[in-house]
Amino acid sequence: MVAITATNSATPSLQSMVGRTLLEKALLRAADQAEANAKSLRAQADRAEQEAQSSQGRARQISARNRQDEATYSIAAKRSDSEVPLEVQKLIEQMYSATSDQRAQSGNALKANVNAAPVVNVQGQATGRIVNISA
Repeated sequence: MVAITATNSATPSLQSMVGRTLLEKALLRAADQAEANAKSLRAQADRAEQEAQSSQGRARQISARNRQDEATYSIAAKRSDSEVPLEVQKLIEQMYSATSDQRAQSGNALKANVNAAPVVNVQGQATGRIVNISA
């Protein structure tokens, strides 16, 4: 009888086992690196989200402050009364009109007090007299 022998055995060769082991190690390294990159990206995303929330909070504060300022200034602008009531302004204008004619007759429309004391500055020097030039 003739025996049939197989030329190819069922056990893998040493070379194929080494190649498979190297491939597994390379895949594990790539998976570990991918996981580390994913963790890094998650951390960056968390920081960016925190910054965005902080910026939104600051924007809300500024917006609220602007609304408050707007309300404060709009109330003052809407008021019709001023620091000096209109009646007082008219009285002052009438008094000025009544006295300016008398001053204009003297040749000087400005009120001048020749006997006024000279103005002294901080160093004690006489600098002149105060003259009201408002019209």
